[in-house]
Amino acid sequence: MVTNPIIRKEVLMALRTRKAVLMQALYLLTVAALVFLLWPADGLQDIGGHQSRRILAVLAVAQAVLVALFAPVFTASSLTIERERNTLESLFATALKPWEIVLGKMVGSLSFLVLLVLSGVPALASPLLLGGLSGGEVLAAVGLLIVTAVYLGTVGLLVSSYMHRSYRSIIVTFAVLVALCFVAAVPAWPVSRNLILLGGPAWQAAVHVIASISPLQAVLSLVLGESPYTPAVAGMPAYWQTYFVVSLTLTAVAGLLCYRRLCRPIAPPRPRETMRVVERGEFSGRTVFYLYFFDPNRRKKPIGSLANPILMKEFRTRPLLQTRWLMRAIGTCLVASILLVFLVAISVQAFMTEPSSFYASLSSAVAAMMAVLVVLVGPAMTAGAICSDRESGVWELLRATPLSSWTIVSGKFQACVIPLLLVVMSMLPALAVLLYFEANLWPYVTAAAGVVGVTVLLVATAGMFFSSLFARTATSTAWTYALLVAIGLLSLLALLGQDLFPPRLIQAVFSVNPIAAAMAAAGSATMVTYDIVQPYLMISGIAIATMFTATVWRVHRLRRTDDRS
Repeated sequence: MVTNPIIRKEVLMALRTRKAVLMQALYLLTVAALVFLLWPADGLQDIGGHQSRRILAVLAVAQAVLVALFAPVFTASSLTIERERNTLESLFATALKPWEIVLGKMVGSLSFLVLLVLSGVPALASPLLLGGLSGGEVLAAVGLLIVTAVYLGTVGLLVSSYMHRSYRSIIVTFAVLVALCFVAAVPAWPVSRNLILLGGPAWQAAVHVIASISPLQAVLSLVLGESPYTPAVAGMPAYWQTYFVVSLTLTAVAGLLCYRRLCRPIAPPRPRETMRVVERGEFSGRTVFYLYFFDPNRRKKPIGSLANPILMKEFRTRPLLQTRWLMRAIGTCLVASILLVFLVAISVQAFMTEPSSFYASLSSAVAAMMAVLVVLVGPAMTAGAICSDRESGVWELLRATPLSSWTIVSGKFQACVIPLLLVVMSMLPALAVLLYFEANLWPYVTAAAGVVGVTVLLVATAGMFFSSLFARTATSTAWTYALLVAIGLLSLLALLGQDLFPPRLIQAVFSVNPIAAAMAAAGSATMVTYDIVQPYLMISGIAIATMFTATVWRVHRLRRTDDRS
């Protein structure tokens, strides 16, 4: 295996990049900070093992989430970058067999993730000093994290084999990993009222296997045992034991699919829709409404004298900002929000008798979905605002224009904010339905809408900031997703350490979380105890102003220099 040239090339390239150094440093700093915050001030040993087990749980879950965040960066672009550089055909022209290429890419891409897990072993072993833990439990946690790195990395490699662009592969991989890590485990968590226990034995066994797909559920089952997050199912093994079987099976299936994909002839990407020439005076039989909203090839009016030319250029050239895609996204979000209201109503009605608590739970669920949608969809619309022009060569044309840096950044910013606002507004009818039944929710709905609006500005600014720093859309998308998913989802894990973290620290962590702030503004019983809405708005405002100013400065430098880093 060590003689495989692809393994040597991938490992050396991964370890020599700046992003590898930054991710290694970020990983170790995060783990070290958690150990510092969780370690008892008196340093006394815990004979019962409750405190040491809780520390191990937080560290193991945090490292699993960090591995899930870093996996797309190294695996989702492993094959697409070869397609973009037109070097994938060269690999098949060598004496290497397809399975050697797949194995080399897989081992080379996963080596860094395994290195991350191994670098965090001392932190996982530190609770042994407090007593109450055995070395076997720590080794089981390390083995589970290594399997998780291989499992999630193989999923990213599979997605990379089907995509032609790196940034699209990273977006799809992040969406798949969120579904595997969080959505699959929801039926076993208290947030769904332990849906796994509501059916018969067959239902419980099926949901148990589905929940075992999640590495978070496996880690919680290993380090916490019996807890509200790991309800036991009669006749079924522990979640972490099932996870080993399920994850290794899915890893083998993903590897075989990737091998089969690479054994086929390389198919070129589908060409974009060609422009259609419309003769002057020719009249189409379509209605004015359909022509205005859905026809992407209609004639455009000249740009107004007061309009930002960069904004017009973005809406007429970027596929995700064209009308047909926006209308599809708006329709999907509208249907999803209505379905969410019905699902939450069915699940909550069986456990709550007071109408006020019932409608408050519905409004907090819709607000959380709006924030999650912005966090997950926003980077796909914003992370390529500037670096996509640098990749396509359009940036050189912009440099030749008399447009100022402020005009360019403001136009890009508007092009990022407008579609996100339209997507969020498509979910407002669900809140309007709640207001129809409970008018007292009006203050909570307006507060939640304000928090989501600030989140839109934060996501758009973060995407533009990273887009100005990096020259490749894939790198910008990965860093934007990593930041937003970390503050939006990773910080929610502080709920696991409520007995270890001081309340002021948990409040400080939730003060940067858009999902927690939206739920608190909507009147969630869980989040309303933390005063986080005003701190979130203040911190987000400072972050927006800082990143926007840095983006203008960076664009000014890019216009004056030939920086291609």
